[in-house]
Amino acid sequence: MAVRFCAGDGCRRMLSISVIPGGNPVARADPEHFAVRFLICTQCHSGFCDRCLPAESPFYKLRACPKCGADLL
Repeated sequence: MAVRFCAGDGCRRMLSISVIPGGNPVARADPEHFAVRFLICTQCHSGFCDRCLPAESPFYKLRACPKCGADLL
């Protein structure tokens, strides 16, 4: 299972970077410790889970990395 840690301040969630159709079943079964939805910075490669970068966040709306300001994908 390919995972990364969320780059949000103090966040201990892992980002499940899965190529399995429908997502990794282990990650989907444990949403407290794994984030299936996340964004990754194109420049500094930091990853942010859906809790650290919620859809209401200005960084999410601008698709800008909170750490370096580059584009998020």
